[in-house]
Amino acid sequence: MDVKLFHELLNNNEQTTMFGYALIRDTLLPDLIGDNANILYWSGKKLAREFLLATEEDLSLFFKQANWGELKKIKSDKKQQTFKLEGTIIKQRLKNNSKVDFLLEAGFIAETIQNQRGFISETIIKDIDKRKNIVTFLNQLDPNDTIDPNLIPEQEPLHLTEIAREKMEND
Repeated sequence: MDVKLFHELLNNNEQTTMFGYALIRDTLLPDLIGDNANILYWSGKKLAREFLLATEEDLSLFFKQANWGELKKIKSDKKQQTFKLEGTIIKQRLKNNSKVDFLLEAGFIAETIQNQRGFISETIIKDIDKRKNIVTFLNQLDPNDTIDPNLIPEQEPLHLTEIAREKMEND
């Protein structure tokens, strides 16, 4: 998906329904993938290369706009970042699917942070709290292992926070 189409979709007030999202994400994809759920992690990384985000704020905004939930950083140091993901969509996914996974989201976080920081990054699902409807991710950054600059997509990063701010001003 190119940036122009992304902007058009953002400006369209029709939102993806939870039913449509759940139908594809939690019903169709698991059947297509079968036992190879790790493909979702790599798919998340691929999406993050397509939607190169400029800032950390853009990561949370992307999750919200993609209807993936509300992503918040809760802890950070030089090598690790901990995020929590919650919201209505998370509650529904946890409630309605005993085999729900969040590998797509983990891969997206990993690749986004890797591209923003320039170091190898990996994200794991640290905890899924079905009682509180919160998913916790741990991102591990290796400050001694820089990525090859040729691997970073050559497109202009999306500045979602600026786009959202402009949209609010124009409305």
